[in-house]
Amino acid sequence: MAEASIDQGKPMSQLYYVGLQPELSTLDTAVDSDGILSAVTDGYDLLSVPITNPHFRSRVSRISQSVSDPAIVPHIAPPTYPEVNFAANSTYAQHVLGMCAKWIELDSTDPRIAGVSAQILKHELSYASFCGLSYVIVPGPTRRNNVALYAESLNAALATVPYINIIVHLAMAETGVEDPSGSDVPAPVDAMSIWDIWNSVRTICDYTSRLSVGLQLPAKLPPQTVVSRWFAEPITVLFISANIFLSNPKGYPVLSKAHQFLLFKYMKIKPYTILQDVREATQIRTSSKLPSKQDERAYLIYMRHLHTILPSPTAVEKFGRGYQDYLQNPLQPLTDNLESGTYEVFEKDPVKYAQYEKAMFSALSERGPNSNGQPVIVAVVGAGRGPLVACALRASEKAKVPIFAYAVEKNPNAYTYLLQRKKLHWQSNVEIVFTDMRSWNPTHKVDIMVSELLGSFGDNELSPECLDGVQCVLKSNGIMIPQSYSSHFIPAMSPKIFSSIKSQNKEDIMNTPYVVMLQAVDLLGMEIKQAWEFRHPCPTISATAKWPASHRIGGPQHQRYDGLQNDDSTATVIRDTAIDIGNEHNNRHVKARFSIESRGVMHGFVGYFESVLYGDVELSTRPDTINKKSKDMVSWFPIWFPISTPLYIPDDAEIEISVWRKTDNRKVWYEWSVETFVLVPLPGLGSDNRDSIASASPVRATSSPTKRVRLGCSKLHNPGGKYSSMLL
Repeated sequence: MAEASIDQGKPMSQLYYVGLQPELSTLDTAVDSDGILSAVTDGYDLLSVPITNPHFRSRVSRISQSVSDPAIVPHIAPPTYPEVNFAANSTYAQHVLGMCAKWIELDSTDPRIAGVSAQILKHELSYASFCGLSYVIVPGPTRRNNVALYAESLNAALATVPYINIIVHLAMAETGVEDPSGSDVPAPVDAMSIWDIWNSVRTICDYTSRLSVGLQLPAKLPPQTVVSRWFAEPITVLFISANIFLSNPKGYPVLSKAHQFLLFKYMKIKPYTILQDVREATQIRTSSKLPSKQDERAYLIYMRHLHTILPSPTAVEKFGRGYQDYLQNPLQPLTDNLESGTYEVFEKDPVKYAQYEKAMFSALSERGPNSNGQPVIVAVVGAGRGPLVACALRASEKAKVPIFAYAVEKNPNAYTYLLQRKKLHWQSNVEIVFTDMRSWNPTHKVDIMVSELLGSFGDNELSPECLDGVQCVLKSNGIMIPQSYSSHFIPAMSPKIFSSIKSQNKEDIMNTPYVVMLQAVDLLGMEIKQAWEFRHPCPTISATAKWPASHRIGGPQHQRYDGLQNDDSTATVIRDTAIDIGNEHNNRHVKARFSIESRGVMHGFVGYFESVLYGDVELSTRPDTINKKSKDMVSWFPIWFPISTPLYIPDDAEIEISVWRKTDNRKVWYEWSVETFVLVPLPGLGSDNRDSIASASPVRATSSPTKRVRLGCSKLHNPGGKYSSMLL
């Protein structure tokens, strides 16, 4: 499907496509372009049309019956006119989703049926490709015990048509699986079995990007775990039968609230929506054998209505629009000088700077003015373009505590910007210092030191190392903002991110953490856990420890504050290439256990951070605490730690993740590995069995003791910082 073509003439706000699957009885003869374009004129964006019709099926049946030897697979010639439902026509090809014959059985245990089905699949895909179609819908497996044969047939077919994408039509869950919160719950069945089949298919097909899901929405929705697992999958089409609609008091078709909420969630990934059984449902709803076209359009009108009432995107979703699941390298502000545009993006986050200003106000209010009448010395280290300097000045005015501010910045271009800002706005109560903060040696020690060096994992932009190096200029009773920050993580499933990384076929990519605006992701663990924490001032750093300059670039001497106005042109220009304090105290290691209730596949783990700026003023990127601590903050996306080989996780399992933060005094890097375990019930054993532990699942908490059996493990990623590191 050429999305660019379909998008023509559509406003950006209307990027949700609704299609129609006509009843098969109307497709006994070929469909011409007028018929397809008529449906588009009626308001549909596309049609899902079977590639072949009953004429082709009749010929296949005759040929199969003519071959009596069960060991011989009959040869089936490609379909011809009038066995196909449409001809090649670029005018309407962009509006058609081809449908392979529903009666084929690629996973049949009968070799004849499976062989004939594989031939039919290749013929239909070949014809669809000839007609210019981009997507073809293939019926899903019909049995659980022959999935490998089904997947092999798809893989072989994909190899013959390089420009076709296959959509596997699957039910969301087994029939009879309902949300336990509802009434009349039937006998339990395997809610995850259909997803399990899909996972096997795409794994055997090696996560090809040309294979996706067409998900059939059931009348009664499955448990939320199933809904969340599917959300992480590459869903291209949502099939909705008109028979699952309800009638409102005026007799118009509507979906239940539960279905509406599901659609609102899935619309974030913008799948095509295909309406089925529209004529049949309209006949029942209107009690008419010949309902009007307007009556049939009621379902389409309702779907368009749902698109207009979608919940407004969150501040983070608006900020990250266009970057969902897109891998970005974390910033390295110590080694790279950021562009003005990068600073500008960060400065658009009002929440972060409001929290910083609140923290500085609290610190100044509690500390109060100096008893000697001198202003409180505030240093903003890593000042960038000066947003925190402005926050400090506003906080000073609100707290009625006079300050003198240093803005310390090593980026020469940002330094120039700061000089301009000082002249226009800040005047004499701000001094701009051009240096690496670790080499800064002011005449007066600092009362309050402020920085915004936090990364997506808290410490991944070397905040600990930077602040250790400048801590020596802080008074013994001085305050550092932030006071602390901690890293947090949880195992996650994201076939889209894994496929994106895998397609690049580079070893370093599988060993590099990335910043990602997560969307098609499902968190596997039952809770997010803390990895480690850093506090400032660091208690293990002596008051005299510092990073001395190995050489200095010539320039006028630093103008020291003495209560007089300072000359804007004076600054000490310092560069460092080495450190003389060890960094081993900033090494960290954590091993955390995560309980997994429902099966899934682990493709990596997600990292977040929390920070205490000052007192009760905090920042958080954790999805479960961000609304409480820093609602609508957009400055940081989560960080993604990939694993090179996906790990299948069964029900009632455990994942253990080990993460190291290491240094060799020239660079800092992360290493990580994963182990998986399954909990096997041991009925009849007492609770004192040494190999037994309590069940991780709350549903099974009262069951027999269980034994942890190791399933597998990943390799150690990024050993020695070989593939990714942060240079000091």
